[in-house]
Order: sequence, then C-alpha cells, then structure tokens
Amino acid sequence: MKVFAHLALLAASAAAGPNFYAFNYDTRANQWGGCKDWGAMDADFATLSKITNIVRIYSMDPTCTKRVLDRAGARGMKVWLGMWSEVPTAAVSDHFDNDLNNLKSLLADKVINNDNVMGLQVSSEALYRYYVQGPGNVTGAADRRGIDTLTGHLSTARDVVRKAGLTFPVVITDIMDMYTMFPTLYELTDVVAENQFSMWQNISPEDGAHFTFMRYQEEETRAKIAGKTILLHETGWSTGGTNPVVTEASPRAQGVFTDNFLTLASRQNIKTYYFSAFDLAFGDDIEKNFGVHDVNRNMKPAVAAIKNPARLQAVRLKGQGKVVKVNRHWNADNSVNNDYGRIYAEAASSGASGIFDDEIWLWDAANNLLYSKSADVCLDSFVDGNGIHNLHTWYCAPGNVNQQWNPSNNNLSNQKYCMDIDLERPKTNDGKLVVQMWPCIGHPNQAVAMVRADQDPIEIGIHGAGALTEWYGQVTWETERKWNGDCHQWFYDPVTQLIKSKSNAGMCLDAYERKNDGTVHLYYCDENNANQKWIYNDITGQIMHATHLGYCLDGYYTGPASGPVHLWECTKTTDNQKWGVKLLN
Repeated sequence: MKVFAHLALLAASAAAGPNFYAFNYDTRANQWGGCKDWGAMDADFATLSKITNIVRIYSMDPTCTKRVLDRAGARGMKVWLGMWSEVPTAAVSDHFDNDLNNLKSLLADKVINNDNVMGLQVSSEALYRYYVQGPGNVTGAADRRGIDTLTGHLSTARDVVRKAGLTFPVVITDIMDMYTMFPTLYELTDVVAENQFSMWQNISPEDGAHFTFMRYQEEETRAKIAGKTILLHETGWSTGGTNPVVTEASPRAQGVFTDNFLTLASRQNIKTYYFSAFDLAFGDDIEKNFGVHDVNRNMKPAVAAIKNPARLQAVRLKGQGKVVKVNRHWNADNSVNNDYGRIYAEAASSGASGIFDDEIWLWDAANNLLYSKSADVCLDSFVDGNGIHNLHTWYCAPGNVNQQWNPSNNNLSNQKYCMDIDLERPKTNDGKLVVQMWPCIGHPNQAVAMVRADQDPIEIGIHGAGALTEWYGQVTWETERKWNGDCHQWFYDPVTQLIKSKSNAGMCLDAYERKNDGTVHLYYCDENNANQKWIYNDITGQIMHATHLGYCLDGYYTGPASGPVHLWECTKTTDNQKWGVKLLN
C-alpha cells in the first residue's frame, strides 16, 4: 500500500516543552515487573504525544506489547520493540527463547506491521552486562560466548521477522564500547544502535553534549565504513542521586544537558531515543530520576523551559576556487584527527572523500554564527596579545563578538577584518591552505561568498560516467547526457536531507516503500516528508534513506549504459549503490 509518510506534526504548545525524536518508555508497573494498566498507559501516551511520536520498549511480553501498540497507535505514535536477552551464566538466565515465542505469537496475531513498528532490538546492553559487569570482564574479548550468543539471537529474530514479510531493522543495542570491542557488530546489525551516557564518564553537564558528539562521530564513522546508518538508542541525564563518577545529578544539570543535546541533535540529525520519558517510583536515586517528566507526568521545569532549536541553513564558504573546511575529530580511516578544529581551504569534496561534512557550515542568522558541522564548534576570530586577528574555531557562544560574522559585499567579515584566502600563502606541513583574517580592503583574496547548500548544484554520479538524471519527471541514471544539462544537476541539503531536482523545480527525490525494489520518484519538496530524507555516506558512496533504515538508493542496469533507480537493501559492495557527489560550481 502506498503511504504518504509525513513526519508527525506534534501538537506541542509552548507549555508542553521541547520536541523529542523518541523516548525510552518503561512499561513496568512496579520494581518486580508487571505491566502498566490501560488507563496509566493511555495517560502516559497522552502526555508523550505532545512532544514525540515514537517510544521504545525493552521486552516482548505479549499482553503488555499489545497494550503498548494499541495505546500508542491511538495517539498516532509508533513503537520500537524490544526483546530481553542475557548472556547466560550461573547467576543470569537468558529470556530470548521466551521472547522469541512471544514475537511469533504477536506476528501471528497481525498486531506487528511495517507501519506501527520502527524496529526491534534483540537485546539492550546484554554485552555490557556480560563483558563489563559479568565474567567477561575477566575473560575479555577472547571469550566469544557473549558475542556469539547475541549475534545468534540477532540472526534468529531477523529470520522470523523477514519470513513474516516485515522490513523494519533488527539490531543489537549496546554501549559504544561494546561495538568497538566487537567490530563484527557493525557488519551484522541492520542499523548501528548504541547508548551513550556522558553523565557516567565524569563529564560536566555543560560539556556533556559536546563529549557525546565526539563519541558519536567516532561511531558514525565506523557505521559508515560498514555501510550502515546509526541510531542513539539511549542518552540522558538524571536529576537526583550521587555517584563518584557523576559530576552533578540535579534538575539544573538535566536542563543544561538536555538543552545542549537537543540543539546538537537538530544540527547533526542524530536520531535519538531519549532516556527517559518518566521518572520511576522505584530503583536507586540516579536510575529512577532520568525522566523528563516526574512520576505524576509533569514535565520537569528545567526541561519545560527549553525552546525548540531553530533550524539552521547549511552553507559553504567559497573563495579563490576553494571552500573553507574544518578538520573533524575522527577520520574516515578510523583514526583520531590530531588537527581537530583546524580551519583550512582546499577544493570541494568529490566522490567518497570521507570529509564531505568538513566543508558544511550552518548559518545561524539570528545570532550571526557559523557552526561547523564536522566539529561541533563555531568560526571565531580573536585578537591575540600582539594585536593580531587570528582565525580558529571555538565553542559556540551567542553574543561573543568574536563569533559575529557579516556576510555581505562578497566578503565575510568580523570586527572590520575579512576572511582572506591567499593561494600563495605558505601551507601547513600537511599541505593545507591557511585561511587568515586581514583588514577589509577589497582584495580578491577576500572575495568569500556564503553559498546555500540547497542552491549549490551537484552531480550525483554512478557506474563510471553515469549520472542521476531527471527527464520529464522520471528518475534514472544515464551515461548519455541530455540536451538540458540541468537534468543531471541536483541540490543536496545535509540539514533538511532533501535532494532537489534542478531541472524540475520544487520536486525532490522521494521513496515511499520500505522494501527491495521500492519506488523512487519525484514528489513535491517538503522537509517534513519522511520519504524525502537521504544521508550521503561519504566513505562508501551510498545514498542511504534516513527514514527507511537499512535501504539505499540503487541504480541498476536495464541497458548497456543506463537504467532506473529504486530502493534496495544497503549493500556497500555493490556498484549499484556507489554514488559520487561532485560540486559543480
């Protein structure tokens, strides 16, 4: 069935607080288990539906899962399902077989489908419990019992789901360190699904979001190498309790971290299942106080005061035939970048460069800030002790005069000094072109334009000389060029994630079927349309669908030098999914 899938328009008022992509939801009635009754669950979802349209649960009790799906569906919400698995030891039993039978029962009852379920995890932090808290802490990565048990569960559950004709992703959810400990997880899971709590790493709430970004970029890079998208399945901050590794657990700390993180998630398009929806009436002080609502469903004041972050405009800074870039924290070769945050200029990225985001800035017109997408910092010009104006990146601070930029008259200026790109200037030791600040004098070196990404034409190439092509409303890939060159040109905005046709104005690449051979066509551009969201994997060249997780744009042959495009399961080794994005101006 064709579904016009819009992102939910949340009926949130200013009093309802900020919007969240998704929440983790605890179905338990008490500390011993059970399931919340219909009335309690309905009241929970009535509250949550004002600020989100997705919840995630942890186990597969059939009665409780049906209740969640029913009450969530009544509020127009979707559910990420869970199974509770453990690595069996003398002290711990594995519940996977029981939950697998429950899954089969729910599938037989037709209560699970592609429209009401976002995905399924076969375990949540089971590897952490075994390799950090359990016997694996002694035996280490050489002990295959844990990883083999969980990947076996993954394969078994996925087979059951696929045989039922369902295409949503099936994953193992665990902390980031477990994925890096067992790199096979990146390859085996449908989507990389990870948890990251900076609070537990002795990080202040003020630094929590940036630290999360650093860890996330590492994991996003590893996911890209594997040809996968990534989800953050848990992050958050508690409002109470103490622990030696927690700098502060308080309402203030939760408010600071949540505000900063929602801004980060908006700028980086991080799909996050926030931990958690509600406080618990049981458990230790830290664990029971992670909710953004208290036990009576009242949003905590420090969270309620948060405003939804403004959508910023993706731009490039262009001058002298170059673009201005910023070194990322984590390299495409899976190594740390020792020049993180450094500003430089070079030719625009082309093909699978691994640094596509390095040249993307987000323009905050309300505050005159330029935010680096690759580094989570802002462009900053400061005066040193010798009175010299220097250019670098620094933590974003609205109101900081060093970060107030004026893009006008084909210059980019700050405090009467202009960004200056001199092709004859000595380069860095690794051959990068240095960008400096000089008094604004109208020199050609200072001709720096701020160009919107959604107005900056690109070619999307495939199969050697082939290119993604629009012709009378049809989308194909063609080696032979049309008489109208605009038919081979597109605009890609990494913030809205839209791929717009240049030749067919107002129309965007759209895929409404999450399945192999799913239709790809043009439809009226709408940044709220979930079918039009695309992620460019600048390491493998895949163009991955940001909503239909695990599916990619695929260009296959029907002739010697041309063919149609459709959705297909992401496979990083197939030439049909190796696209090269090239800037044309």
